[in-house]
Amino acid sequence: MIVNTKGQDLEYIKSLSLIISIDLSSNNLSGDFPKEITNLFGLMSLNLSKNHIHGSIPNNISRLPELSSLDLSSNNLHGEIPSSMSSLTFLCYLNLSNNNFSGKIPFTGQMTTFSEYGFSGNPGLCGAPLITKCRDDDSSEGKTIVDDERNDEFIDQWFYLSIGLVFAAGILVPFFVLVLTLLGRKPLAAAIDPG
Repeated sequence: MIVNTKGQDLEYIKSLSLIISIDLSSNNLSGDFPKEITNLFGLMSLNLSKNHIHGSIPNNISRLPELSSLDLSSNNLHGEIPSSMSSLTFLCYLNLSNNNFSGKIPFTGQMTTFSEYGFSGNPGLCGAPLITKCRDDDSSEGKTIVDDERNDEFIDQWFYLSIGLVFAAGILVPFFVLVLTLLGRKPLAAAIDPG
């Protein structure tokens, strides 16, 4: 990795594996997303938020297996969110909000643990966890969900009705048995003792 400091290019080769956290937020940085970051295999936290970085997240972002926090919010990033991000199993904080990402969110694996907050402010994004559905989403999927909800409502109604009937039977059956028993004793007593 080459770092330009005060007009002097410095090349770092051996110490890259020691870097575990980078926070360059709110530094007015501009330029393409530094794809070389994916060579920092021990990186656990990356915060480049509130800059003017453009480009896209590299597809090989999954080369950062230790990454637990990624904040790229409030930049000018675009393109699709790489599906390889779902394999970042240690990732517990993700904020990609307020960029220009587009396409369907790869909502599988680790990506299912994040709320819509981390994706908001990207008008071109669609799919879970956002409310915005993708155009290529199968319309029958929505129908299945509606049908399942109707079936659930039907089952719920019958469940409560059956509980009510069992409760009523539990109270009424003993009452009727008692009444019939008392009514049955009078004719039986009259038959035994006619006097």
